[in-house]
Amino acid sequence: MKRPLRIKEDHHPTSGRGYIHVCPLCGQPLSLYDTRDGDQAYWCEPCGKGHRAGELPLGALRPLPHAG
Repeated sequence: MKRPLRIKEDHHPTSGRGYIHVCPLCGQPLSLYDTRDGDQAYWCEPCGKGHRAGELPLGALRPLPHAG
């Protein structure tokens, strides 16, 4: 018998368009790198910390300023 899926609240937008990936600690833009296992990861040079692209921490997306 299958268990019903647990619905988790998603705190991230459904699309990454219109957002910049920033460090949740210092707010600086992150660099995207390919890892040895074929995945991708974001890295903050000033903090020396990073996270895998699929494991987005809260506060890592900032809306881009609108042209106007």
